[in-house]
Amino acid sequence: MLDHPRVVHFVGIAWDSLSDLCIVLEYMEGGDLRALLASYEAQGHDVGFDHTKVTIALHVAHALTYLHSLDPPVLHRDLKSKNVLLTSDLQAKITDFGISRERADKTMTAGVGTSLWMAPEVMMGERYDDKADMFSFGVMLSELDLHTLPYSHAKHNLSSSGHKMPAAEALYHLQTVLREL
Repeated sequence: MLDHPRVVHFVGIAWDSLSDLCIVLEYMEGGDLRALLASYEAQGHDVGFDHTKVTIALHVAHALTYLHSLDPPVLHRDLKSKNVLLTSDLQAKITDFGISRERADKTMTAGVGTSLWMAPEVMMGERYDDKADMFSFGVMLSELDLHTLPYSHAKHNLSSSGHKMPAAEALYHLQTVLREL
Protein backbone atom coordinates (compact mmCIF):
# COMPACT_ATOMS: atom_id res chain seq x y z
CA MET A 1 0.00 0.00 0.00
CA LEU A 2 1.19 3.51 -0.80
CA ASP A 3 2.08 5.54 2.29
CA HIS A 4 3.38 9.07 1.80
CA PRO A 5 2.21 12.48 3.09
CA ARG A 6 1.84 13.74 -0.51
CA VAL A 7 -0.32 10.82 -1.69
CA VAL A 8 -4.04 10.81 -0.84
CA HIS A 9 -4.63 8.14 1.82
CA PHE A 10 -6.71 5.05 1.14
CA VAL A 11 -9.42 4.74 3.81
CA GLY A 12 -11.30 1.64 2.74
CA ILE A 13 -13.86 0.09 0.44
CA ALA A 14 -17.65 0.33 0.45
CA TRP A 15 -20.17 -1.64 -1.57
CA ASP A 16 -23.82 -2.45 -2.10
CA SER A 17 -22.98 -5.52 -4.17
CA LEU A 18 -19.88 -7.04 -5.73
CA SER A 19 -20.60 -5.13 -8.93
CA ASP A 20 -20.89 -1.80 -7.07
CA LEU A 21 -17.57 -1.34 -5.27
CA CYS A 22 -16.37 2.11 -4.20
CA ILE A 23 -12.95 3.14 -2.97
CA VAL A 24 -13.03 5.54 -0.03
CA LEU A 25 -10.16 8.03 0.08
CA GLU A 26 -9.08 10.79 2.42
CA TYR A 27 -11.31 13.87 2.11
CA MET A 28 -9.50 16.83 0.56
CA GLU A 29 -11.58 19.92 1.34
CA GLY A 30 -9.62 22.22 -0.98
CA GLY A 31 -10.81 20.49 -4.15
CA ASP A 32 -8.52 19.87 -7.08
CA LEU A 33 -5.75 21.95 -8.59
CA ARG A 34 -7.62 22.43 -11.90
CA ALA A 35 -10.51 24.13 -10.04
CA LEU A 36 -8.08 26.37 -8.13
CA LEU A 37 -6.36 27.43 -11.36
CA ALA A 38 -9.71 28.09 -13.06
CA SER A 39 -10.66 30.36 -10.15
CA TYR A 40 -7.28 32.10 -10.44
CA GLU A 41 -7.94 32.70 -14.14
CA ALA A 42 -11.47 34.01 -13.49
CA GLN A 43 -10.26 36.34 -10.72
CA GLY A 44 -7.32 37.68 -12.73
CA HIS A 45 -4.73 36.24 -10.34
CA ASP A 46 -1.19 37.04 -11.47
CA VAL A 47 0.39 34.43 -13.74
CA GLY A 48 3.81 33.14 -12.87
CA PHE A 49 5.00 31.36 -9.77
CA ASP A 50 4.31 32.60 -6.27
CA HIS A 51 4.99 30.88 -2.94
CA THR A 52 1.73 28.89 -3.05
CA LYS A 53 2.32 27.56 -6.56
CA VAL A 54 5.93 26.63 -5.81
CA THR A 55 4.77 24.76 -2.70
CA ILE A 56 2.16 22.84 -4.70
CA ALA A 57 4.77 21.96 -7.34
CA LEU A 58 7.18 20.73 -4.64
CA HIS A 59 4.48 18.59 -3.05
CA VAL A 60 3.75 16.91 -6.38
CA ALA A 61 7.48 16.43 -7.00
CA HIS A 62 7.85 14.78 -3.58
CA ALA A 63 4.96 12.42 -4.37
CA LEU A 64 6.48 11.45 -7.73
CA THR A 65 9.90 10.95 -6.15
CA TYR A 66 8.31 8.59 -3.63
CA LEU A 67 6.42 6.61 -6.31
CA HIS A 68 9.43 6.33 -8.60
CA SER A 69 11.74 5.28 -5.73
CA LEU A 70 9.64 2.26 -4.76
CA ASP A 71 10.89 -1.20 -5.70
CA PRO A 72 9.57 -1.77 -8.28
CA PRO A 73 8.86 1.86 -9.20
CA VAL A 74 5.21 2.89 -9.47
CA LEU A 75 4.26 5.00 -12.48
CA HIS A 76 1.24 7.24 -12.00
CA ARG A 77 0.47 7.38 -15.76
CA ASP A 78 -2.27 10.02 -15.49
CA LEU A 79 -0.75 12.99 -13.69
CA LYS A 80 -2.75 16.16 -14.37
CA SER A 81 -4.17 19.07 -12.40
CA LYS A 82 -7.49 17.26 -11.77
CA ASN A 83 -5.50 14.50 -10.03
CA VAL A 84 -3.81 16.86 -7.59
CA LEU A 85 -6.06 17.42 -4.59
CA LEU A 86 -5.67 20.19 -2.03
CA THR A 87 -6.32 20.66 1.65
CA SER A 88 -8.03 23.84 2.86
CA ASP A 89 -4.59 25.44 3.32
CA LEU A 90 -3.50 24.35 -0.20
CA GLN A 91 -1.28 21.42 0.76
CA ALA A 92 -1.17 19.17 -2.34
CA LYS A 93 -1.49 15.39 -2.66
CA ILE A 94 -1.76 13.26 -5.77
CA THR A 95 -4.62 10.86 -6.36
CA ASP A 96 -6.31 8.72 -9.01
CA PHE A 97 -4.17 5.67 -9.32
CA GLY A 98 -6.77 3.95 -11.49
CA ILE A 99 -4.29 3.38 -14.29
CA SER A 100 -1.04 3.44 -12.33
CA ARG A 101 1.08 0.33 -12.24
CA GLU A 102 4.38 -1.03 -11.11
CA ARG A 103 7.05 -0.78 -13.75
CA ALA A 104 7.89 -4.46 -14.07
CA ASP A 105 10.01 -3.95 -17.17
CA LYS A 106 11.04 -1.31 -19.66
CA THR A 107 8.63 -2.38 -22.39
CA MET A 108 5.46 -0.62 -21.31
CA THR A 109 3.69 0.65 -24.41
CA ALA A 110 -0.03 0.81 -23.59
CA GLY A 111 -1.58 4.18 -24.40
CA VAL A 112 -2.84 5.48 -21.08
CA GLY A 113 -3.42 8.78 -19.40
CA THR A 114 -5.10 11.95 -20.60
CA SER A 115 -3.83 13.11 -23.98
CA LEU A 116 -3.12 16.77 -23.15
CA TRP A 117 -0.71 15.72 -20.40
CA MET A 118 0.63 12.62 -22.14
CA ALA A 119 4.31 12.23 -22.99
CA PRO A 120 5.06 11.92 -26.72
CA GLU A 121 6.45 8.39 -26.34
CA VAL A 122 3.22 7.26 -24.67
CA MET A 123 1.10 9.04 -27.27
CA MET A 124 2.99 7.26 -30.05
CA GLY A 125 2.72 3.83 -28.40
CA GLU A 126 6.44 3.56 -27.75
CA ARG A 127 8.29 2.29 -24.69
CA TYR A 128 8.18 4.56 -21.67
CA ASP A 129 9.21 4.73 -18.06
CA ASP A 130 9.03 7.18 -15.15
CA LYS A 131 10.13 9.96 -17.48
CA ALA A 132 6.59 9.93 -18.91
CA ASP A 133 5.31 11.03 -15.48
CA MET A 134 7.94 13.77 -15.48
CA PHE A 135 6.70 15.03 -18.86
CA SER A 136 3.16 15.19 -17.43
CA PHE A 137 4.57 17.03 -14.41
CA GLY A 138 6.15 19.58 -16.75
CA VAL A 139 2.82 20.11 -18.50
CA MET A 140 1.18 20.56 -15.10
CA LEU A 141 3.85 23.15 -14.22
CA SER A 142 2.81 25.15 -17.28
CA GLU A 143 -0.77 25.05 -15.95
CA LEU A 144 0.43 26.34 -12.58
CA ASP A 145 2.27 29.14 -14.35
CA LEU A 146 -0.47 30.26 -16.76
CA HIS A 147 -3.69 28.94 -15.10
CA THR A 148 -4.83 27.53 -18.46
CA LEU A 149 -5.25 24.03 -19.82
CA PRO A 150 -2.32 22.62 -21.77
CA TYR A 151 -2.03 23.82 -25.37
CA SER A 152 -4.97 26.20 -24.91
CA HIS A 153 -3.09 28.80 -26.95
CA ALA A 154 -3.08 26.34 -29.89
CA LYS A 155 -6.88 26.36 -29.93
CA HIS A 156 -6.73 30.03 -30.87
CA ASN A 157 -4.53 29.32 -33.88
CA LEU A 158 -6.26 28.69 -37.16
CA SER A 159 -6.20 25.22 -38.63
CA SER A 160 -5.74 24.58 -42.34
CA SER A 161 -9.52 24.95 -42.76
CA GLY A 162 -9.44 28.50 -41.32
CA HIS A 163 -11.27 27.55 -38.09
CA LYS A 164 -9.99 27.47 -34.54
CA MET A 165 -7.85 24.39 -34.01
CA PRO A 166 -9.41 21.83 -31.64
CA ALA A 167 -7.15 20.22 -29.05
CA ALA A 168 -7.21 16.89 -30.89
CA GLU A 169 -5.88 18.53 -34.06
CA ALA A 170 -3.21 20.39 -32.11
CA LEU A 171 -2.07 17.10 -30.56
CA TYR A 172 -2.07 15.43 -33.97
CA HIS A 173 0.20 18.19 -35.31
CA LEU A 174 2.48 17.82 -32.28
CA GLN A 175 2.69 14.07 -32.86
CA THR A 176 3.52 14.63 -36.55
CA VAL A 177 6.29 17.08 -35.72
CA LEU A 178 7.75 14.73 -33.10
CA ARG A 179 7.89 11.84 -35.58
CA GLU A 180 9.86 14.02 -37.99
CA LEU A 181 12.54 14.75 -35.36
